[in-house]
Amino acid sequence: VSIPTPVIFKDPQLPRNTPKRSIDTLLKCEFSNDCEVIARKRFREVDAALSWLLEYAPSRLTGTGACVFAEFDTESCARQVLEQAPEWLNAFVAKGVNLSPLHRELL
Repeated sequence: VSIPTPVIFKDPQLPRNTPKRSIDTLLKCEFSNDCEVIARKRFREVDAALSWLLEYAPSRLTGTGACVFAEFDTESCARQVLEQAPEWLNAFVAKGVNLSPLHRELL
């Protein structure tokens, strides 16, 4: 599914008053993505993918909807869920990083 960013940002229900927060603050609070509610409402494929993933692990939308992802404790757990993925879902397992490789190079 293609999700045009302007569609998300032009939605009248997108919150416009979310305060800016530092990375330190964001890492200490519960995650939320203002765009997720809009993407789920407007694009049933996003809602279906997130609904399915949430049965197995904490799951979220990246940005305005390029991807959805889930967090697993182990690669083995992630692969077990991947094996159960519906055919319509283009899925893969990737290892997350806490510090981007580019940021690490700049340090």
